[in-house]
Amino acid sequence: MDERARWSWPRLVAWVGLAVTLWPTPAAAQFTVGGRKVSPQETNFAGVRHTSPRYGLVVQINHDAALASDLELTLVDETFGTLLRAHERAQLPADLLPVVFVSDAKIARFGEGGRRRMFRWLELELRQHPDVHLSPAAIFISDENLKDREKLRSALARALSFLFDRRLREALGAIERPTPDK
Repeated sequence: MDERARWSWPRLVAWVGLAVTLWPTPAAAQFTVGGRKVSPQETNFAGVRHTSPRYGLVVQINHDAALASDLELTLVDETFGTLLRAHERAQLPADLLPVVFVSDAKIARFGEGGRRRMFRWLELELRQHPDVHLSPAAIFISDENLKDREKLRSALARALSFLFDRRLREALGAIERPTPDK
């Protein structure tokens, strides 16, 4: 047997074993609906996604998020439904931002950078809630909130309440129709 072939086979096995061990797997993130496990509807480079059963809100759990248990999607709908009833006259954007659970370390990095100018009107509120981050693409929530159901419900209420703010719709609309500064 060739000397190079003999040494490359064990190395290949070691690299594959290391990759399988360290590579994040979608199976690590689980969703439930009414206490019943459901498979993710979509997997992307960042994590796994599923829509909430009643309102169809997109919920994503990033691969770096630590889960204490499965994420109950009906809790997302219950929280959104409560907000919807409280803001019955509010107009929602046609495409609601997805709710994305990320690691607490990533949320901290989001907070270190300058806030997007389009959300400057939210600066005080976002500083009061460092476990929630708003971006034009998603609403991010720290995985620290997944450890306790009431803490999760509170973070969801804070995060989803942004969807009912007229200023958010205007800011997101400005992305489509930018206007120059005066």
